[in-house]
Amino acid sequence: MSKVILLICLIGMASAFENESMMSSLWSIWKTQHQKEYSSVEEPTRFGIFIENFNKVQRLNAEEEDLRFVLNKFADLTTYEFKAIYASSGFFEPHRKFVGRNSVRFPVGNLPASVDWRDKGAVTPVKDQGQCGSCWTFSTTGVIEGAYFIKNGKLLSFSEQQIVDCDTDQNEGCNGGWPYLAVEYAAKNGLELESDYPYTAQDGKCQYKKAKAVTVASGYQFVTANDTDQLKSALVNSPVSVLIEADEDVFQFYSSGVIRKNCGANLDHAVLAVGYQKLGLYEAFIVKNSWGTSWGSAGYVNIGTNQKQNNGQGVCGILAQPLISTN
Repeated sequence: MSKVILLICLIGMASAFENESMMSSLWSIWKTQHQKEYSSVEEPTRFGIFIENFNKVQRLNAEEEDLRFVLNKFADLTTYEFKAIYASSGFFEPHRKFVGRNSVRFPVGNLPASVDWRDKGAVTPVKDQGQCGSCWTFSTTGVIEGAYFIKNGKLLSFSEQQIVDCDTDQNEGCNGGWPYLAVEYAAKNGLELESDYPYTAQDGKCQYKKAKAVTVASGYQFVTANDTDQLKSALVNSPVSVLIEADEDVFQFYSSGVIRKNCGANLDHAVLAVGYQKLGLYEAFIVKNSWGTSWGSAGYVNIGTNQKQNNGQGVCGILAQPLISTN
C-alpha cells in the first residue's frame, strides 16, 4: 500500500476513533512523506498545529462535497504562518484607474467550450517558489513563456531568480512585486533561461548576463477587469497572469474540485491562468500555482468562473487584474 493511500486510510480511522495513538501514527507518516524534521522543543508545537489542521480538513471535506482537502505539506503551519510565508497580504492594492487606461477588450462571440494551453505545449512544468514571496516572478515567467511559445513555436523555461535579483527598482524580490512591472523589465532586458540563472528561493545579487538573455515580450496589456467572458476570451489567445486571494483554508489544504466561495478578493498572490473547463456541474479557470506539484491537483487549482462573487471581481478576485504579455 502506498504512503498516500495509507495516509488517507489513517485519516478515516482517526476520524472514527479520535485517539492520540492514531494521530501520532498519522503524524509520523505525514512527516516521512513530506521529509519534515523538528527539534525536540518544536515538535510538540507542530504536532498540536497538525491536529488543529486535521480538524479543519475534516470540517472542510464535510462542508464541501464537491471539493477535496488534504493534509498537504502546509499541515504544520498555522493560518498566520501560512499567510506570512505564502501570501503578500496588502501588497497587490488594485490600481483601478491605471489598469483601466491600459486595458484591452477582447471579442467574446463564439467562445469555445474549453481551453487548455497545457495541451498545446505552451506551459512549463509546475515550479516551487519555496519560502520566498516571489509568486509574482512565477506568474510573470509563465505568461511570458506562453507568449514566447505562441510566437516562436518553442517552449523555454525562463529565470524567476533573474527577476528576483535584478528587477528591484519598484519590486521587492522575496517581499513581493508586480507582474506588470516584471514584464516591463523583461521587455527591456530579456530573460535568461532557468538553466543559466537557477532559482535559489532567496534574494541575491544580480548576476544577469546580457549575452545569455533571450528577447521576450514587447510589453503587457491588462484584460478588461471584472468580466468572466473577457478573461475567457483572453485565454483563447494565450495564458494570462492573474492575481487572487490565496490566504484562506480552502487554498492551504486544497487538493481537487472547483473553488467557488470562501475566498475573498484581498489580492495577495500572483498565479497563471492557463485555460478554462467544465468540471462536473461547474465551470472553472485552470490555474497554475507555484507551490510545487505536491500541492493541489499536481500543482494546479480550479477556480470558479462566477462573476458575481466579490462584487464582480470573481471567485478569489481572479477577474480583478488579469494581464497578458504582448509580442
